[in-house]
Amino acid sequence: MAELENLVLEHLRAIRGSIEPLDRKVERLEAKVESRFDHVEARIDELDTRVAGLTHAVVAAFGALGHRLDDHERRIARIDAERA
Repeated sequence: MAELENLVLEHLRAIRGSIEPLDRKVERLEAKVESRFDHVEARIDELDTRVAGLTHAVVAAFGALGHRLDDHERRIARIDAERA
């Protein structure tokens, strides 16, 4: 019976010895994935900031165009009033 227990223990040690390198490999891969995920999150944040800036610029540009249109309409009205 002790021989059988020794054989089982030997196999268990061999299995544990096979599992430990795999555990380390999984840990390295998890760290790599986490690092890439952090990089992607940072990039998304950067793009969000850029999109917000572009949105603000577009809104400001349309506002400026609206003011210029108003200015032109006032000039046209003034010229028409002077001609009349």
